[in-house]
Amino acid sequence: MYKLLATDLDGTLFSSDGGISECNRRAIREASERGVHVVLCSGRAPYEGVSMLGESLGLNRPGNYYICCSGALIVEADTLRAVAGNFLPKETAAELVRIGEGFFSEMGKASIRMHTTRRVYVRNTEMWDSRFSKSHTRFSFTPLPADLREAEGEITKLLFLSLEDGYAMRFYDRMEAVLPAGALGYRMPPHLAEYVAATANKGRAVAQLAGILGIPEAATVCVGDGWNDISMLSAGGLGVAVKNAPEEVARHADLILDKTNDEDAIAAVLERYF
Repeated sequence: MYKLLATDLDGTLFSSDGGISECNRRAIREASERGVHVVLCSGRAPYEGVSMLGESLGLNRPGNYYICCSGALIVEADTLRAVAGNFLPKETAAELVRIGEGFFSEMGKASIRMHTTRRVYVRNTEMWDSRFSKSHTRFSFTPLPADLREAEGEITKLLFLSLEDGYAMRFYDRMEAVLPAGALGYRMPPHLAEYVAATANKGRAVAQLAGILGIPEAATVCVGDGWNDISMLSAGGLGVAVKNAPEEVARHADLILDKTNDEDAIAAVLERYF
């Protein structure tokens, strides 16, 4: 019997217009009330909308958890206290920043944003548009220090953003050729390249959380559509790709759902397997 559902957000739980269908909302609430552990599993930090979403779905209760920053952080849903993490070493982050800034003269200037368990640090703040304002993160931005060892907290993710079309793919491809040991990159077209610790991925985090909850990995179901979902689609239990997942992502899943994110996919999974 399955006991835990880990669901990606963008392209999986969220429909194409960025909302959540009433059918999905109702299914999640009912499953959670029956004791199913419904876990929001996102590349976003807790304060980048994950906690607000959890509140709206009734998940912000003791005993529930969120997986954030592509598996770099697991937090309690009610307090947002970190219970486990796979953090990016500051020395590795400093090397990523050094290399990435070296690309700026040829690829176009980008902004750098670094999330830690304590703060959000930014370099080239003027590059961020309204979608990434202070209100978006609920945090005040702090200038990125020249020496990252001075940053407060553990690093959960490091991002390079440019508003130039196609920047994410170009930056990611170039960084892959010289990627420092200990780092793992994700491309998030069209504008964003994200880096976390090599030990940080959603699959590992689902396994860690299952251990915390005393649930066998075989009793977990993971649903996703993106590149940073591959690790959990391949992990223990059942990996489900929504119909709209790219082929190179879907081939890592145990099965491909016959519904897209616009067709109440999460409700369908809860009904079928829980």
